[in-house]
Amino acid sequence: MKSKKYAYIGIGAVAIAVVVISLTQFNLNPSSTVTTPTGIDAYTLGFTYETVNSDLKGILIGQNINMSKPLKFSTTSDIDQYCNFLSNQTKQDMIQYCTSTEIKDEHENFLGNLNMVGSTIAPVLVIATAETDPLFSNYKDTKILFNDVINETVCQCWAKEKPGGYATLSDMMDALRDFHLKGKEPNSTTHGVPLGGEHFEIELSTNTQGYLWKLLVAK
Repeated sequence: MKSKKYAYIGIGAVAIAVVVISLTQFNLNPSSTVTTPTGIDAYTLGFTYETVNSDLKGILIGQNINMSKPLKFSTTSDIDQYCNFLSNQTKQDMIQYCTSTEIKDEHENFLGNLNMVGSTIAPVLVIATAETDPLFSNYKDTKILFNDVINETVCQCWAKEKPGGYATLSDMMDALRDFHLKGKEPNSTTHGVPLGGEHFEIELSTNTQGYLWKLLVAK
């Protein structure tokens, strides 16, 4: 059982290791309220790890995408090793807990990961990653994953707000893909986009396997 757990970590770390986030515009700024929480509580999102992991797993399986049970990390050493996502060390030191799941397509091919980090009660940052080959053959699954993550962690309000003027998330992802393919830089990003009182950001990077997509959700 122990060796099986570490084997899974090794697989997941391929995608996890490259998701070190330099937060600029998307910098986990707490909302302005009459009574401002302090510490990590100022940044927490309005849901629990258990709720999102459970609900998202059920939604994805109905769309032929498989999500593993979450690995949970709460010790300082485990968080440093497996949940070290923030380049700002002061903010990284605030992280008390994280979960990580592996996402596979209907043929059991690796698609990506869903990671959440934050306090012991609620996440402050959601990170969904997906790998696509040079032909974007699993691009549809990537869109499904990102759409479901936004619906579960932000809101089901895209059609009403149309962030960036895009009618759907799929349209925004297509625009980012086209921009990235026409450019000469290895990384492209939407920067922080407001939606439903939170913010999300989509990043697209070229790597040796093809392309790595990242969806970040925070306040």
